[in-house]
Formats: sequence, C-alpha cells, structure tokens
Amino acid sequence: MGQQQLLLLVLGVVIVGLGTAVGIQSFAEGQLKNKRDQTQQLMIDIAAKAQAWKLMPQIMGGGANNDDDDYSAFTFANAGLGPTFDQGGNEVLQRTSYSCIKAFPTTTGLRLNALDENCTSGSWTMSLEVTGPGEDGLTWSYRSRGGSPPRGGHAKRRRRPERVAAFMRLGPGG
Repeated sequence: MGQQQLLLLVLGVVIVGLGTAVGIQSFAEGQLKNKRDQTQQLMIDIAAKAQAWKLMPQIMGGGANNDDDDYSAFTFANAGLGPTFDQGGNEVLQRTSYSCIKAFPTTTGLRLNALDENCTSGSWTMSLEVTGPGEDGLTWSYRSRGGSPPRGGHAKRRRRPERVAAFMRLGPGG
C-alpha cells in the first residue's frame, strides 16, 4: 500500500507542476499579445492623426497640398503628439514601456515603425505605411522579433481594413 500511495503522490506533484508551467507560459504569451495589440492601436491612432493633419489646410497648420501622399513635412508635434528624441536626435514617440514608434515621412507617404523599448534602429517588428487618406491608404508589415524577415524571405504585408474601418468609425476612445 505504501508504494501505491507514494506513486500517486509523485504523479500528483508532476501533474500540478505541469499545470503550473503551462499556466505561466499562457500568461506570458497573453502579456506579449496584449503589448502587441496596444502598440498596434497606438500606431492606428498616430496614422489617423497623420491623415487628419494631411487633410487640414496649410493655413490652419495642416499638410494639405496637391499630393495626397506627400507626408514629408509631418512630425509628431504637427499631429499634437508629444515627441521625444533618441540618442541620434531623431524624433520618436515613446508612449509605452515596451516599444517606441518612429516615423519616416517622405514625399510618397509616411511609415511608422514599432521599435523595441530601447528604440534600437532596425528592431522593428511591425510597420504601418500611410500613403493617403482613408483606410485604403494604410498597409501593415510584420517581421519576427530577431530582426530578420519571417519564413519566405520577406516581411509579411497585409491590410487590416476591418480593424482600421472600425477605428475610423468609433475613434480612438470607442
């Protein structure tokens, strides 16, 4: 009888240990997904503000001109966001403790990169390209955390019009 009870006790400890390990792993994955979702929401908010700035007449401080995709004069300050600066003096927006957003305005659009918490150049995991007003002017790109593109050799690009459209209808607070 003693060996059977000892075996059941060891089996119970192993099952509880495995359950604890799985629970910790699930919590860590959920936390990472939450951070990604918050960063993505922040990028959508910045893109919406950039598009609003682009549609505002220049006389009112906006960036409206003949080219719908010319965002070369865009800065976070123009969109009413409080920028900070990295070690190189480049404007970044660090709103979270786990990532920062860097803008690359050009005459052909605006690219927003989500960098790591240290704003390390080249550490982006997701990117949002703004090429014009509305949801059709938004394109997402993703790559793995290590800095290399995912399987297939190139960054995955896809549009998320349903999420962007819902954001445009509801606004950032809704």
